[in-house]
Amino acid sequence: MKIVKLMKGKFPSQGRWFFEDLEAGEKTDFTWGTAIDKEVYFKKNKYQDILVFDTKDFGRILALDGLVQFSTKYEFIYHEMLIHPAFLCHKNPKKILIIGGGDGGILREVVKYKAEEIYLVEIDRDIIEVSKKYFPFVSDGAFKDKRVRIFIEDGLNFVKKFKNYFDIIIVDSTDPTRFSLPLFSEGFYQNIFKALKKDGILSVQTAYFREEFAKKLRQMIGKIFPYFKIHKAYVGCFPFDEHTFSLGSKVIDFNKIKLVVIQERYKKLNIKTKYYSPEIHFSSGVIPNNLKK
Repeated sequence: MKIVKLMKGKFPSQGRWFFEDLEAGEKTDFTWGTAIDKEVYFKKNKYQDILVFDTKDFGRILALDGLVQFSTKYEFIYHEMLIHPAFLCHKNPKKILIIGGGDGGILREVVKYKAEEIYLVEIDRDIIEVSKKYFPFVSDGAFKDKRVRIFIEDGLNFVKKFKNYFDIIIVDSTDPTRFSLPLFSEGFYQNIFKALKKDGILSVQTAYFREEFAKKLRQMIGKIFPYFKIHKAYVGCFPFDEHTFSLGSKVIDFNKIKLVVIQERYKKLNIKTKYYSPEIHFSSGVIPNNLKK
């Protein structure tokens, strides 16, 4: 079977397979794929190739530059784990910044909290429009929340405008390809550090345990922030390994927060989740011995 090549700007024919692009992101000698049930949408813009297709086993998939971003069957695991560990470690998050996340899944989870200001910064307007049209159930109306302000610009420059302002900053970026490469720089995370309040928290998706770029990113965050914590979860549309979600803070020691505190906050806020729970909060932070290094 031929590997689907998205760079040509054409859909594969019916009955074909999608394979993640070996030339995108970190170079490997293996990939994964799924049969395409229905081709839904394709566009090549100045930032990236956007592909939407349906599958029997994963639901509808969004792929950017040949790399899967989420599937409707598994997206809730990813989005909940990027949001709730951070939010429930903070006593009262009011001002929130989301960098990336144009599909609206992160926004859906954030609006469940009593935040006052929610900024979403997405460089590619097409991602928001495509997601509203083809994945409305992912955002679940969150784009209409009156607390939300959307900025179509580069998150790298946006975060430089703020000092000691945000309670929580979420980075939901693509893999380090083309325009997203600066979001993996030390300078970017130094500016995030400055933009956070004293008790602020950073939450960032840090991909698989074994990917080299992800290792370097976690090490970088761990050097910048005095307190650092990794959570993990298996997300079916990222099949090679458990996915990691990293937290950074200036003053909050994540390892000293007790289960009873998370349970009380979760219950008081009456947060509804499909995957996350206070118990998952702690079990997801247990790292196998061979990966602790």
